[in-house]
Amino acid sequence: MTFTRSITAIAVASALTACSTPQVDNIPKSPTSVVTADFTINGLYLPDHEGKQIVYTRENMRAIDQKAKFDSFYMRWANYDTTTVFRIDNNLLWDIDHDKEVYSECPLSGCSDVFANFMDKAQDSSEDEEEYETYEEKGCEVELATNDFDVVATNNTRKIGGLPAQEYTARWTTEFKDSKGKVDLNLLQFVFWTTVPTENIKEAWKTHEKATDNYLNAVGDNNVLVRLLGKEGYKAISAFSGDIEKTDAAQFNSITKKLATIEGYPLSIKMEWFQKSEACAVPKKKRASEDIDLSQGIGNAASAFFGNMIKDGADKIVDDVITDWKKDARVRYIYEVTSVSEKMIKDTKFEVPEDYKLQDRQ
Repeated sequence: MTFTRSITAIAVASALTACSTPQVDNIPKSPTSVVTADFTINGLYLPDHEGKQIVYTRENMRAIDQKAKFDSFYMRWANYDTTTVFRIDNNLLWDIDHDKEVYSECPLSGCSDVFANFMDKAQDSSEDEEEYETYEEKGCEVELATNDFDVVATNNTRKIGGLPAQEYTARWTTEFKDSKGKVDLNLLQFVFWTTVPTENIKEAWKTHEKATDNYLNAVGDNNVLVRLLGKEGYKAISAFSGDIEKTDAAQFNSITKKLATIEGYPLSIKMEWFQKSEACAVPKKKRASEDIDLSQGIGNAASAFFGNMIKDGADKIVDDVITDWKKDARVRYIYEVTSVSEKMIKDTKFEVPEDYKLQDRQ
């Protein structure tokens, strides 16, 4: 028998031995609500990317797995595979990066500036997206002239994930007017496809409701949304997203009262932000109308003149795009639920993997 065959024989014998003594998995498991979903994010202000999310929930803990890839080759560095673990029982949050095999440990209310830092890097690294400027950054004073919110049942139907769904649309329109009467028009548009809650969905709602109550009791006012909206406002947003069941208590203002008219469990949510900006506009100067500088010679002067004409043409194209303001969303987010179930999940799903390194503690 050759050396190679001897090794092969040993390998086969080892495999057979391993098969004859099956491994016992002693890791504890417990009933857990599991929601899986696909999501897509794009728009003029955000780089295009899509991914998958799995949310595991028990009454005193939650883990959210998110994995996404960016469309642009230049943004592939920002692809991510993460898990955020909310340990309500320990008043801790872990942000886990599976690509780098590191994690951050933070208070339950959240790690500071993680999303802001990511967005700063994303904006700096992508030349295709526009940069959003606040009115303060523009040095612009405006007043809120219009603030309308409406929900409509369209009576359109379709099937999502094998379940019958009906469509609702919600539109939030605001107008901000400057001192010259020029207006910025904002349209925040939602499209919901909802279904009659199944038994699995009803059980998930019960678990999520208890987890949300426990979370709110633990974080208190340390959560930004709780400070802004209060506990009932926070739960209204959770109900709006389908995370928990709607209640009368969640109808704490005119907007949430209208949202409460949306019946069923949202299988799909599309959010789009459109904007037409005319307030505090800075008039563009026609480059081709500028005085011709002959000090550098006729050849250079001609090049500059025709170059400015080309740039003026580019400005017109940009202006035409802005005029057709509903064509391109500033931000678009699509979230589609693919399954809702209760499964026996290992307790380690809510822990940091043993070989991962601590990157930060806040």
